[in-house]
Amino acid sequence: MKAGKTLESVTRFLARIGRMVAGLVTKDRQDRCKQVLEGVWQRFWFGILATAAVVLFWLVSPIYMNWMFADDAGTKGDSFGALTSLFTGLAFVGLIITLQQQKKQIEMQREDLKLQRDEMKETRGELAGQKEQMALQNQSLKQQMFEQTFFNLLNVLNNYISDLVENNSPKEREPKRGRDQLEKIKEELIYSGFGFVALGVENFSNPDPLEERRNMVSSVMGGFSKHSDDLNSYFRLLYNVLKLVDRSGIQGKKVYTNIVRAQLSDSELQLIALNCARKEGAKLQVFVERYDLLKHLPQQLNEMDIREICDEIRRLDAQEAEVA
Repeated sequence: MKAGKTLESVTRFLARIGRMVAGLVTKDRQDRCKQVLEGVWQRFWFGILATAAVVLFWLVSPIYMNWMFADDAGTKGDSFGALTSLFTGLAFVGLIITLQQQKKQIEMQREDLKLQRDEMKETRGELAGQKEQMALQNQSLKQQMFEQTFFNLLNVLNNYISDLVENNSPKEREPKRGRDQLEKIKEELIYSGFGFVALGVENFSNPDPLEERRNMVSSVMGGFSKHSDDLNSYFRLLYNVLKLVDRSGIQGKKVYTNIVRAQLSDSELQLIALNCARKEGAKLQVFVERYDLLKHLPQQLNEMDIREICDEIRRLDAQEAEVA
């Protein structure tokens, strides 16, 4: 009776532990805990059987010894065979229980490995997501840094243009400034030494087109030399703006070069075209062609095709290079 109460108390205690464990674990681990409890129960019953076997053996041993030393020990030993069979059966049952426990443990280990693999997959997925997010953040930061530098440099270029002032302007008018001064510089490039004196009296009434282009080229080259301080700084700033865009790792570079192109006046486009035809403007020409900066270039320069004038400048530079 007392043993029954003890067994009932142990059962209630184990059940309470089971409920506590079931309340603590997450839903995806409840099956595993159930298996653990089953293993505990199996160990418990195995312990009961083993204890009963030991107690039974302890109780039966004195009787067995008396039988062995009695006169009819052989007959009594034969009658003890049933008890031996009982111990053998108990040992076999214990072996089966042990094998079942090992099987359960192996299954639990497999489930643990599966859970670990799933957790590793989830971890890898989270790491991949974090890596992608960091890459996007780095790209965004890189884009912001580039745009800040780009617009600052573009602002420097525009400020430089705004600071251009005409020298030796007539007293009756204000000196030209900014892009108006660039327009005046372009006109001086065209008309510097060009006209009646350049063509000659005999050719002025009926000028030769080739001679006109050559005189125009001579005028342009002289004008570049005259305004080299203003123009060279302008072209260097424009070159650095385009180089910044070209060498950046951002996407959509044409968006930014189109911003530059949208700010160029017709006079600036023609000055850039003439400069790129010179050997001094070879580096700038690479970016100008790559980003189609002269898309809206006015084709007529003093009633001449500006492309023919640029070709003539290149031809003369090539001749000078061969002579040198």
